[in-house]
Amino acid sequence: MRLRETLAALSTERLMTLVLLLCLFVMAARPIVDPDFWWHLRTGQYIFETSTIPRQDIFSHTLQGQPWVTHEWLTEVIMYVAYAIFGQGGLILVFAGIITAAFALLYLQCDGRPYLASFIVLLAAIASAVTWGVRPQMLSLLLSAVFLYILHLNRRGNSRYLWLLPPLMVLWANLHGSFFLGLVYLSAHIFGATLDNVFARRQQPLLTWKDIRRLTAVTLVTAAAPILNPNGIRLLIYPFGTLGSPAMQQYIMEWFSPDFHLAQFQPFALYVLILITILGLSRSRPTTTDFIFMLGFGYASLRSARLIPFFLLTTTPMLARQLLHVWRDWGLPNLSITHRRTRGRAFLVANWVLLAVLLLGGAALAGHALVGNAAAQLDAFPVAAVDFLEESETSGNIYNLYHWGGYLVWRLYPERKVFIDGRADVYGDAFIDEYLQVYQLRQAWQEPLDRYDVSVAIMDQGSPLSTMLSERSEWLRAYADEQAVIFIRQEGD
Repeated sequence: MRLRETLAALSTERLMTLVLLLCLFVMAARPIVDPDFWWHLRTGQYIFETSTIPRQDIFSHTLQGQPWVTHEWLTEVIMYVAYAIFGQGGLILVFAGIITAAFALLYLQCDGRPYLASFIVLLAAIASAVTWGVRPQMLSLLLSAVFLYILHLNRRGNSRYLWLLPPLMVLWANLHGSFFLGLVYLSAHIFGATLDNVFARRQQPLLTWKDIRRLTAVTLVTAAAPILNPNGIRLLIYPFGTLGSPAMQQYIMEWFSPDFHLAQFQPFALYVLILITILGLSRSRPTTTDFIFMLGFGYASLRSARLIPFFLLTTTPMLARQLLHVWRDWGLPNLSITHRRTRGRAFLVANWVLLAVLLLGGAALAGHALVGNAAAQLDAFPVAAVDFLEESETSGNIYNLYHWGGYLVWRLYPERKVFIDGRADVYGDAFIDEYLQVYQLRQAWQEPLDRYDVSVAIMDQGSPLSTMLSERSEWLRAYADEQAVIFIRQEGD
């Protein structure tokens, strides 16, 4: 290839797309501080080494043998294998790639590429970044993007990929319990297209009756696909039990409604305001399916911050489409990718130089996240306190902070088992309330400690419970630092 052709391969439009992908990857490469990461990793190790998927609790001394629907088993194995090969740094990069791929598929669904689409997709990414990390949910993010992209192609007249959805649903059902979202996406498309046809909202519907029948057949097969999992029928009812758990809704922060007083939710607020404004300004009418997604997932995301990414995945293509209509109606400069002007060699060389600089900067930022991973975990988890537990000869059942349980599972299992960890679905509402009875010093707060024969307590420094135990003669403070404190119950007291 001649030099001119090589240089021309990096047009400004392509550079814009590459810059978007680079920004997404750098944003997604972040230290591992998710409390649940550790028990996921230990579960993956257990499955990998024993070739057995646990169906009862194996990590706690309080509810050992309690039924456990290990709905993320395949993700956990993947995480452990990647960790064993590449370490935590490799895991960070793998999941950054997963998140980038999800938003790349979202970008391909948007009109106004590369400029307007890049702006909207980047805003959507920033708004959803509050949920990002090395977490099984990121596989659901990617598969949601895949489902929506295939449905996008179907709306554009390309139905050849629809029959990929049933096998993808089998994969999803073994990766994460939010697989039912795939059926939500399919049902919304069927219902929206049906209403458009029945009420003749469009002279030329995006989907004809023949298309709707085909999509319905695919949906029925896809709905049966999740039964192909190690947990059988129990997995099919698992998501509804999780969504209906009062304890998970009340005590787990990512299930809370977004708090718009916090800076981390301001991009989401900005996205919603832009969406409402553009819909008000645009003379183009969104499809019924678009309205279903906007209203359904909009309500869900305002109920739970955990669901914000799915609202963004389903509404961003509509926002990009409406923004492009407004842009054209106002007679603003044409930013279409099809209108490229011939650039001189110097201009194209500058594109390559700019890309090289951005790649170096992105690599430095991603490297900073990798280097800072250990320090971030020192701040987030009781690393030194657990070192003390490992090195000391203390024994007996543990009472621990809820969000430290996963880390203790990783560090101490199988020699020591925890009081509680992040598997709220295993412990259930009643037991979580018992845990809180102790931690919040409610009436008869000592009773669960006695009933579960707790002799070691590890909790956050300065908490009411740590203050109370320090004042009681039967509990000896054996270790303390700025983050954590360990108490040991004295024999005979």
